[in-house]
Amino acid sequence: MTGPVRWWEMRPAEGRQAKTYTCPICHGMFLAMTPNTLLFPEGDRERRRHAHTACVARQRAAGKMLTRSEWERASRPARPSKQPWWRRLFGARR
Repeated sequence: MTGPVRWWEMRPAEGRQAKTYTCPICHGMFLAMTPNTLLFPEGDRERRRHAHTACVARQRAAGKMLTRSEWERASRPARPSKQPWWRRLFGARR
């Protein structure tokens, strides 16, 4: 993978061919016939990669591999706390 990836699209995969893939996370080899995860960086189907499901789970648990909705949620500006209308109108006097 070249450059930083903001978000990932991912789905489970399992092939029927006797191919081998290299996991882009741990660089280990695995057979396509074993259950794995298909990754699309920022939804780009041309740059898809197969990865160990356990490696993807570790990266997601560490917060390093976000889905698009998780990335959008994290990149939104913080919303101010919702106060009652009268407190916003008159200020927070106590």
